[in-house]
Amino acid sequence: MSAEILKAKKQLGEVNMLLKQGKLLAAVANLHEAVGFILKAELMKHEMQSFTESLDKAAYHLANDRELKKIYPLQISYKPGEERELLASLYGLLTFLQENLADEANSHLAALAEYRRKQLELAKKLLQSDETAKAQQVCGRLIDAAKTDTELKIAVADIFLEFGKYDEALEYLKSAYADNPDSAHIFNKLGMALRKSGRLEEAEKFYIQALERQPHDEVIYFNLGRVYLDMKRWKNAIAAADRALAVNAEFAEARKMKMYATKQMGG
Repeated sequence: MSAEILKAKKQLGEVNMLLKQGKLLAAVANLHEAVGFILKAELMKHEMQSFTESLDKAAYHLANDRELKKIYPLQISYKPGEERELLASLYGLLTFLQENLADEANSHLAALAEYRRKQLELAKKLLQSDETAKAQQVCGRLIDAAKTDTELKIAVADIFLEFGKYDEALEYLKSAYADNPDSAHIFNKLGMALRKSGRLEEAEKFYIQALERQPHDEVIYFNLGRVYLDMKRWKNAIAAADRALAVNAEFAEARKMKMYATKQMGG
């Protein structure tokens, strides 16, 4: 028995299971592909008979699926010898599902994005009122619903940084780091939070690790230079500014940093 025949049999056998799992699009795609194979393949009589029985079962399960009946007005039916008609019906159904389920998914994503925006705005208002614990509760609920979303954790950390809540911001960034320990962006954010909280040596280490992952980012060099300014390590600040300017010669803030550090050295 060829691999193609085995695949088609497997696809037909999985239709009912996929429907029970609520995977309507996958079930229809399986059935559509299997019918297409049957029409193209040169099957022996006993092979076709076996497929006819499997098709009849799969089409029956699809036609009687409650979720499909709610959203699709046409009936899917099959009789032996009407494989082409079934394929055409399945193509129409597959197109309908691809269009409408995509719209549903996009609508869900838009609603989720709007919900997050409103919750983050609420967290900002709570921080403005110095209600840090309540802000953490709001953000905690968001993160609990998307535990591995590093961008969400960074966005939350940015809000706490904005209001000078450096220790809280660090906790969110450490969680993001645990999810994605190779992200230069997260290392850079950790460096910012640590510098603002006065933990300069730790900040330096995180900026250096960020640059190991992203060695052509002028902003990270500049941020590292700011740490050296706070440390009064003027030569290091000049070197960081030079590296930033080597990447972007038009980086005005880096040029100002270099001038300031040079002046502090008496140059």
